[in-house]
Amino acid sequence: MDNPRPISIDLETWSNQELYEVISSRYFVLGNQSSKIASWEVKGANNKDASESLLMLNAHLHSLGMIGTLSDGIIPILTITSLPPSNDILKKWQQILIWSLMSLFLTIVGSEWLSRYDSSIGVMNLDSMQDSFSIFTVPIILTLLLASYLRSYIASRYNVETGYAIPIIFPILYPIWPFGIAGLLSQKRMDHLPFPNRRKLIIIESIIPLTLILFGSFLTIYGVFLTSNEPPNIAESPIVFTSNLFLKLVSSILFGDMAELRLQWLHPIGISGTGLSIIGWILLLPIPGFPGDRILYSFIGPSKMNSSTQQTSLFLISLILMIFIFATLDYLPWLFLSAFAAWQRFSPENVIDPFIIDKSQELTQIFKTRLVVIIILFGTLGFPGATPLSILEDYDSGLSTEEWVEEIYFESNEEIIIDLNLKPDGILPISGYLQFSIAGSQSELWQINSSCDFVIMCKFNNVTHDKQSHVKIILNPPNIIIEEKLYLKIVVDIHGNEEEHLIMLSNDNYSGPTQVFWDLVQDTDTPLICTKINILSGDYGNLSIISPYWDIINYTSPVTGVNDLCLRGHMGAIISTNYIDEEFRKYGPSIEFSRVNNTSLNWLMPIDNTNPKVMLSGTEWQIPSWFNSDNSNYSILHTPNNPTFCKTSNSITEVDSNWTWLMEPYSPIQFREGEIINGTLIMPISGWLIVCNGINMVMKYSIMEGIDIIMNNGSIGENITNPNFTIYNRGEEIIPISIEWHGDSINTDIWELSIPNFVESNGSTNISIYPKNSDNLHHTSWVQVMDDEIIIHLAARCLTDGCYN
Repeated sequence: MDNPRPISIDLETWSNQELYEVISSRYFVLGNQSSKIASWEVKGANNKDASESLLMLNAHLHSLGMIGTLSDGIIPILTITSLPPSNDILKKWQQILIWSLMSLFLTIVGSEWLSRYDSSIGVMNLDSMQDSFSIFTVPIILTLLLASYLRSYIASRYNVETGYAIPIIFPILYPIWPFGIAGLLSQKRMDHLPFPNRRKLIIIESIIPLTLILFGSFLTIYGVFLTSNEPPNIAESPIVFTSNLFLKLVSSILFGDMAELRLQWLHPIGISGTGLSIIGWILLLPIPGFPGDRILYSFIGPSKMNSSTQQTSLFLISLILMIFIFATLDYLPWLFLSAFAAWQRFSPENVIDPFIIDKSQELTQIFKTRLVVIIILFGTLGFPGATPLSILEDYDSGLSTEEWVEEIYFESNEEIIIDLNLKPDGILPISGYLQFSIAGSQSELWQINSSCDFVIMCKFNNVTHDKQSHVKIILNPPNIIIEEKLYLKIVVDIHGNEEEHLIMLSNDNYSGPTQVFWDLVQDTDTPLICTKINILSGDYGNLSIISPYWDIINYTSPVTGVNDLCLRGHMGAIISTNYIDEEFRKYGPSIEFSRVNNTSLNWLMPIDNTNPKVMLSGTEWQIPSWFNSDNSNYSILHTPNNPTFCKTSNSITEVDSNWTWLMEPYSPIQFREGEIINGTLIMPISGWLIVCNGINMVMKYSIMEGIDIIMNNGSIGENITNPNFTIYNRGEEIIPISIEWHGDSINTDIWELSIPNFVESNGSTNISIYPKNSDNLHHTSWVQVMDDEIIIHLAARCLTDGCYN
C-alpha cells in the first residue's frame, strides 16, 4: 500500500486489565473473571498444565514488573500482581557489622562459661576472650553462616533471593538460656519472597532448622569427646545439660557411662552445639512466624490452612498444649514458647503468609511421606527434653549413698561382708572419712573389721566419678542367738556434708522386734514406749516383762504377723535403768516371749531419744570447770540433728582461759587437760552436744531450753548414782527445791536425805541421798528442773517377786 491509512487507537480504553488479559490468554484458557482485578479462572493452553503455563507467563511478565500466581483449588485462579520489592533491607557492610557484633556477644558469653569453670579467670580477660572466640564463637558463627548460605544457595537455584539471615545474640549468660544465641531472622518478609511452589518453600524453609540440629548434635558429641572425666574447678552451681536421643545413642556407644556425667561440665564446643541443636529444634515447631509453621502451611495447603475451622483447631491445640506445659513443666523457655504460640494462633492476622507463586501444584504422596519421616526423625532425635538444662544445686553434696544396701539378712555366727562403692553425690572431688559402728541391742559385743587402715575409720581422698573407690566391711556377730535387729551405722564425715547411712541387720529366723529401738511415744512422767514385733508362723506364746517399772498395756498373747507392743512406765521408769548403749540411750525392759514349746526368747532394746540433757537458758552456756575432770584432751561439738558422731578431722584448740566460742555445726573445739576456766559456748537451744575423745564418744547430751541448772557428779534427769552431789544455780533467781515421793513405798525411813529448801542465785548447794533397805526395794532418784523450781524425785518399787520384810 502506497499511502497507508493510519489507525487511531483510544489509549483510555486499553487498560491494564485488558493488557494482562491479552497477555494471559496467550498461555491460558481464561474462564470467569474473579472478584479481584486481573484474576480469572484458568486452565493451561495448548494442552499444557497450569504450572507450566504459569512459568511461561511469568517469564513474559517479569520485564513488566508483574507476576502471576495460581491459587489452589479444583479450578485454579490466576492473579496478576506487582512483583514484591527485591532489595535487601541491609547493605553488605551492615550485614558484616551485625555479624561481627553478634560474634563479639558470643565471645563474651563463652568467656563467662570459662569463668564458671575456673573462678580465677576474668570474663573480659584477653586470654579468656581468645579461648572463647576459638572454642565457642567460631563453631556457632560458622554453623549459622553455613545454614544461612545453604538456604540462600538452594533458594537461588529456585530463583528465590533470600539473602543471608541475621543472628540474634544476647551477651549475657542466663542460667535458663546460657547459649547466647536466641534465633535467626530473615532479612526479607515472607510476602516479599516469591516461592515458586509449596514443595520448594518446604525445602528452603527446612534448610536452617535441619542444618542447626545436625551440625549442633555433632558439635555436642565432639564437645563431649573433649570434656574431661574430671570436673573443673567449679565454684558455683553448674548448669547441667540433658542430652537428646541422638546424643544419647551416639554418646553411649562412644563414651559409655561417662557421657551423661560429662554433660555436667560440658566443654564450650559442646555447649555451642547444644544451643544450636535446640534452636534448630525450636525453629521446626509449628509456631506462627517460625519455619516450622511455614512448612505446615505448605504441607496442608493455603486454603485449608487459612480456613476458620483449621485455624480454630490449631488455636485449641496450642491452648491445650500451653495449659499442659504450664501445669507440668517449670522450664521458662517452654512456657514462653507455648504462650507465644497460643497468642499468635489467637491473632492470625499478625502472621504473614509466605508468597507462593503456584499454589495449585499439589505435593506428591512420595514427597509428603519423605517430609513426614524427616520431620519426625529430626524432631524425635533432636528433642532436647522437658528440661534441656538445669542448675545442679548440690554440686558439692558429698558422698553418694544411693547404691548402698539398706538391709542385710544374716544367720547366727555368720560373718557379714559389705562392699561400699564410694563416688560423689555431686560432681566435685571429695575427701573425708567413714566411721563404722553397730547400734542396737548389745552392740558392744559385735566385732567390726574393714579394708581400711583403721578398723572403724576409713579415709578417702579425691574420689570422683571417674576415680571411684571401694571399701569392704566385715562384721562378726557375737556367739549368741540374736533375735533383735541392729544397725550398721556408717557416718560420712565430709566437711559441710556430714550424713549418716544405716544398714539394718536382721536375723529373720526368729520372732522379734521389727525395729532397732523402742519409740518414745510420750516423754512424760509416765512414759509410753512402743515397737512392733513380728511373730513367725508356728510361734505361739505369751509376753512378760522383768521390771517393776513397766506394764504391757495392749496384750500379752501376740498373733502371727506384725503386732504393736506398747509399754506404760511408772514414775522413773526410763531413769531407773543404768544400762545404756554406746550412744548413751537408756535400755527398755527385757521382754520375754514364753513359747508353748517350753522355750523362750528375750528381747532387749534401747529407747530412742533418752540421752542425758543439758539445760540452756538463752544461747550462752558456760562449761562447768569440772567438765574435763579426768584430765583428757577432750573435744566438744554441736550437731543440729543426726548424724551425731565425733569428727575425724583435727579440732580447733583453745589454749587460753576466759574464752567464748560460737559453736557451728560439726566444727569441734578442743580444750587442754585439767580444769576449764571461764569457757563459754554460744549455740542454739536445740540439737546435740557431743563430748569426744578422738573419734570415741565420751558423752552425748540433748540440748533443751530451761533454767541454767547443772549438777556435779550427775546430770539433770538422770538416775543419781553418786549419793553426794552439788546443784549449781547459774541464774539470777533463787530456785526452791522440793521433794516428790513415788512407788510402792513412800516411807521416808527408806531414804537418808540431806536436801535444803532452795539454792541461791549464782550459788550452789550440796545434797546427799542414800537409799536404805536396797535388798527389799528398787530405789531410783533423779533431779528434775521445772520453770521455777527444782524437784528431787525419790521412787521405790517392789521387785518383780513382790515386797517382803
